[in-house]
Amino acid sequence: MAIENLSSEKKLPVKKIVVASVIGILVLVFLCCIGSLVEDVKNEDIVVNQVPITGTMYVWSQPGMYAQKLGHTTKYHKTEQLWFGAQNNGEPIPVIFNDASNGEIFGSLRVKLPTDRDHMLRIQTDYNGMDRLMNDLVRPTVVKVVYASGPLMSAYESVSEKKNNLIEYITDQLNNGVYTTAVKISEVIDPITGEKKQQKFAVLIADSTAAGGYRRSEKSPFDYYGIEIGQVSVSKIDYEDRVKKQIEQQQEANMLVQTSKAKSLAAQQEAIRAEEEGKAQAAKAKWEQEKVKAVEVTKAEQEYEVARLEALKANEVKKRIIAEGEAEAAANRAKVAAGLTPQERAEWDYKTKVGVAQAVSKLQLPSVIMGGNNGSNPTMDIMSLKFATDLVDKLSQ
Repeated sequence: MAIENLSSEKKLPVKKIVVASVIGILVLVFLCCIGSLVEDVKNEDIVVNQVPITGTMYVWSQPGMYAQKLGHTTKYHKTEQLWFGAQNNGEPIPVIFNDASNGEIFGSLRVKLPTDRDHMLRIQTDYNGMDRLMNDLVRPTVVKVVYASGPLMSAYESVSEKKNNLIEYITDQLNNGVYTTAVKISEVIDPITGEKKQQKFAVLIADSTAAGGYRRSEKSPFDYYGIEIGQVSVSKIDYEDRVKKQIEQQQEANMLVQTSKAKSLAAQQEAIRAEEEGKAQAAKAKWEQEKVKAVEVTKAEQEYEVARLEALKANEVKKRIIAEGEAEAAANRAKVAAGLTPQERAEWDYKTKVGVAQAVSKLQLPSVIMGGNNGSNPTMDIMSLKFATDLVDKLSQ
């Protein structure tokens, strides 16, 4: 009996130990799996969750808490910046321009991932992570596109008139596919030597049915995965020493050309200014002459007008005098024809007699008549008076 009790006492701790062990294991398993029960998705992330056993995959692109169901999660960033040489991040991308000049392009671009389930599952299946996506897809594609953009311009054009075109070419090809180009041979003038030379150019082939209006040699892989590329930036292009020297020479030659053009333009402007000043002075002198001429013409016109008016006045006076003379003559003729009035006749007789009397008074009549007393003869006096009166009447008729 005592042995049985001892045996039962020894068995009891073993059971407790087993139970405790099982509970401990379950707790440990729970603690290990607690991180796979719920997933907290951040706003900047996209999470792909694959549930065990069934293999069902979920894509969570909106922020919040999600039941993970012990699934395996892969985290992606909605956007990622790719650096190539800029800010000492990554390697610069080599490029060859159409004048056989070599260079390295420094810059960056923004990679934007899709948020829909289909595209994210493609990315998850093929790359299974953000690092592999950037290193195995994005960077090689960017290097390929940048390299393909080089032949579309010369090294000098990449730092001058086509600098912005380089960014446009890179962005367009990353999103729509690499261009199909044609080779064109043109005769150009070397800006340094001034000699003519043959040079090959890569030119784009227009295609209205293709994306962006240009024919493509292949579709962009980013289109298949729904990835967008934007904010392409070229911070620097590093050329080999030979090319740098050539670019400096071209810049100096262009500066000389521009200086020459500026001087020529200044000379032309000076000539135009002098010509305009000459025209202005000539116009001013002409205007001064015109003013003098206008004054003289006005003065002559005034004098002419005065003379004309004087002539008209004299002519009118002449007409008036003639008219008055004619009127007076007509009146006299009318008077003669009509006869004088008694008053006019009396006035006429009076004036005539006075005139005759004055004339007779000047006559020398005989002053001595023989006969009579004291030298006086009344008869002769009467005869003399009669003679004078008759003479007056006769002369007055």
